[in-house]
Parts: sequence; structure tokens; C-alpha cells
Amino acid sequence: MIVLQNVNKTYRLKDARVEAIKDVSLRIRDGEIFGIIGYSGAGKSSLVRCINLLEVPDSGSISVNGTDITRDEGGKFKRLSNHEMKKVRKKIGMIFQHFNLLDRSTVFGNVAYPLAYSGLAKEEIRSRVFELLELVGLTDKAHAYPSQLSGGQKQRVAVARALANNPSVLLSDEATSALDPEATESILSLLKELNKKLNLTIVLITHEMSVIKSICHKVAVMENGRVVEEGDVYSIFASPVQEITKKFIASQSSLSKIDMLASGGALIGTQGGGTLVKLQFEKDAVGDALISEVSRKFGVNLNIVLANVDIIQGEPLGAIIAAIKGDAQNVAAALSYFRSKNVKVFENIIHDGGK
Repeated sequence: MIVLQNVNKTYRLKDARVEAIKDVSLRIRDGEIFGIIGYSGAGKSSLVRCINLLEVPDSGSISVNGTDITRDEGGKFKRLSNHEMKKVRKKIGMIFQHFNLLDRSTVFGNVAYPLAYSGLAKEEIRSRVFELLELVGLTDKAHAYPSQLSGGQKQRVAVARALANNPSVLLSDEATSALDPEATESILSLLKELNKKLNLTIVLITHEMSVIKSICHKVAVMENGRVVEEGDVYSIFASPVQEITKKFIASQSSLSKIDMLASGGALIGTQGGGTLVKLQFEKDAVGDALISEVSRKFGVNLNIVLANVDIIQGEPLGAIIAAIKGDAQNVAAALSYFRSKNVKVFENIIHDGGK
């Protein structure tokens, strides 16, 4: 488990002080893929670099696998020696946006590089390198140079190198940002596979909600150095609280198109004398035939105007905009029944383009 408590980091520049991380506390469980998302300058990269001490926090504490890497047994803040830092980093692998490969070394040489001072015999290193290349699907590229590889292949080499010392944690700092969509999907699938196969804890930094949606179990949203929202990915998509979170989700969720049409006034005149409501169905409720059941049970007409379903972590999240028409008491009872079935009901969703 990775535990961050009240972590702060300030950069002192020539003419200014930049508070990159402000009082951040997080708990990341073993075997979890934990996403940290935010716009440029939010502090997410500084935060992840504190986990392996590429950046040393000014205050707060960080523990990895039960070992506090920032404080001594008496609770005092400590500065690790170079030897101690290397020992910490050995169990924390990291991959970067631009791969950071050695251009003059082959794929084999790049993956073998972290093992140079491991004490392993030459044949043991060779065996370990080919084991890693097989893991990332690049055994046929062992003697190629980085210049001969695609972006996705370069990142696979970087992943293999990061796993050379059998780390329990892998930090990914915008690792897919420089890749095309196909290579991005390939790397995310690889990370997901490694997480399952090795029980590898992955902390993933990104500014793309599609990455979070694709592989993360939990997510923390950062803004101006602070974590402003945190939770499991499904819950965050279903019920975002902060405006910045809603913006990130709107960029990726197909359900956001429904909200955009409603807020833009495009649905005015579609209700046919009824009341337009948005119904949000989560997980098991998505497959239930509640619309027809409610129509019969309460004697109301429900006309579906728009509908869409998203898949988050393998679970459906659906939304419907419907015009509901009938006696006011029956309509109220129908909406109450929806709520009793764990369907979220949003009323008064029409906005006439600001009029």
C-alpha cells in the first residue's frame, strides 16, 4: 500500500514560490490501478515524483509497502542518502512520456541497464531480459535500436526496463501522451495485463479521462496542487461533484451529449405537453424494464426522447431523457418509484439557451 499524508511541495524560483502540492493525502491499495488526473500545472507529476523521491516533499509523509520513506522511527523528517534512495527506487519502477531510452543501446541493452549492478551473473541477466521482453511482446526486437522502433514499441521497452528489478509499484507519468490512439490502446492493455498477472500496483498520471475510464480502478482529480475529488471510477463518472471533474467526464462520457442537448435548449418543444426528466440507471438497473412497468403501474405516458449507455469498468451506466405525461399526482408517484429502484431522477432539465 502507498500512503501519502498531508504532503506539501513548494518550488522556490528566482522571483517566485510555486506551491505545486498542497496538503495531499491518498491511500493506494496493493494491486490497484490508481489514476491521478488534472490539467497542466495541477501538481500531478510533482506528486507522483515524490513517491519515488525524484522530488523530495517539504512536509508530510509517504510510506510504500509499510516503510516510511520520508520520516525516521521518531517521526522526524529525514533526508535519505544516495544509497538509501537507490534502495527505495529499486522497488518502484517508472515510465515516462518520452520513453527515456538510451539511443546508442539496443533493446536488450536498455532493459539490461538497471541490472548492471544487481549482482546477477551475465547469464542470469540475459535470462531476465528475455523474460521481460517476452512479457511485453518484444523478443524479436532484442537487437534493434530505439530509432528502429515505433512509439508503442519504445514504450514497451521502457515498461520492460521499469520492471527489471521486480518492483511492486509502477509509476506512469503521461506514458501514453506521445502515442497515437492505436499505440495508446496497446500500452493500456499491456498495463492492465501486467496489473493482473503480477499484482502490480500502478499509479498513473494523465490529463485524459479516456485513460482513466479504460483501466483505472480509482481516480483522484487534482486542481491547483490539491486533490479536489477522489473515488472509484464508476462512482466518479456516475456522480461527479466538482466542476473540473464534470468537465473531464464531459470530454469522454457518451452520456454528456444528453446533458449538452438539454442545457443547450435543443429539446425545447419535444415534450409534447409532458415534463422532461433525465433518468440515470446504474449497473443492474440498466437492464430492468422499468419504463414500461412504470407506465402501466402509474397510468402515465413515458416517451423516450434520448437514450445512451456508457460502459465504465465493465459495468453499464445509462441515461434517458423522457417526456412524462399524466396526472400530476401519478407523475410524482412514478418519479418516486424510479428513485426507490435506485434510479437517479433529474427534473427541470430544460434550459432555453439562456432566455
